Amino acid sequence: MTARIIQLSNQDFDDPAIHTAIDTAVNALQNGELVVLPTETVYGIAVRADDQNAIEHLLAAKNRSEKNPFTLAFSGIAQILKFVPQMSVTAERLARRCFPGPITLVMNADLPESAIFSLPPEVRRYIMPEDSIGIRVPQNEFTLEVLRKADFPIALTSANLSGQVDSTSASEVIQALGDKVDLIFDDGDSPLKRPSSVLQFAKNSNIFRILRTGAVSKEQLERFAQPMILFVCSGNTCRSPMAEALARGILAKMHGTVPEKVEQELGIQLLSAGTYANDFSPASSHARTVMNAAGLSLAQHISRPVTPELLEYADLIYAMTPAHCRQMACMMPEISHKIFTLAKNSGGISDPYGGSVEVYETCARQIREALESEFTSSDFKKIVFSGLI
Repeated sequence: MTARIIQLSNQDFDDPAIHTAIDTAVNALQNGELVVLPTETVYGIAVRADDQNAIEHLLAAKNRSEKNPFTLAFSGIAQILKFVPQMSVTAERLARRCFPGPITLVMNADLPESAIFSLPPEVRRYIMPEDSIGIRVPQNEFTLEVLRKADFPIALTSANLSGQVDSTSASEVIQALGDKVDLIFDDGDSPLKRPSSVLQFAKNSNIFRILRTGAVSKEQLERFAQPMILFVCSGNTCRSPMAEALARGILAKMHGTVPEKVEQELGIQLLSAGTYANDFSPASSHARTVMNAAGLSLAQHISRPVTPELLEYADLIYAMTPAHCRQMACMMPEISHKIFTLAKNSGGISDPYGGSVEVYETCARQIREALESEFTSSDFKKIVFSGLI
């Protein structure tokens, strides 16, 4: 029987038809049908992961070996944590930065509290043949809505015959599997036209290896895995640039390198931003003078505003005052746990703007003392250096 095809191209989410299509997809999955969904990488076949008949139907349709496990697809980290309740620091970092997006994480899921054990045993062997499962959050608005609306787990695999070329359009799916699947949602060509990159983490570890380099390169994956510390003030021309430069100097001294090589040798990203910053402003002249005297440079500094994307990306956020903390927490309440005020016991770091060089020197000294205290704490080392040094 030829698959039914539903066109999605050029429809927006204000159109009731798109929501009807979402309901159609969820109902089909609920009933154990094989549903082809678009993603940013290649088209995928989705099935209800707790339905043995659906899983076995999928195996037969793809002519796939039982030894190759299926990936589970989710709409976000909250769903993932039900199946992988204890993600390592690096795995959580990659998930936070790359989902939704073109990577698949293979992680340990054999803890007793994992929702994987709510699946029938005869199904688990197709999804978790050993102790790990593959996790994917595709970057396609329609498919994400299907995943959000479904109240059951969904397995997702490439829409092709096993060992054949991946399908990057609905027409290619029809040619390869048109009489083997039930429903195809046509959203035009896949933007990336390459499969996801696959990373496997060692059990309960920050150490990973790349099983497949797909849409994301090895260099990009390694960059995404690096911790990032963000310093925030108001205008990003005085306090936070000095904090960034001083942090680079302190970490260089702690680990026997030079400030210019901290990012490269320690694998740490250091950035600063401002809650009221304009793009492309240089550091203030007094800030540059004080940092030059300390053997550090702000010559290349260009201000940037705080954005939700930057806050989500950062692992630790050091604000200069409690007011900055509140501003960021209002912007994104879910990241409040990783925002800290420098020199909290003394009310934060006062703004030196408009003051003399001596005022800037006092400010820099206060920042340095606060950072030296922070960088020797066990919590800082756990968050920043786990799996790196």
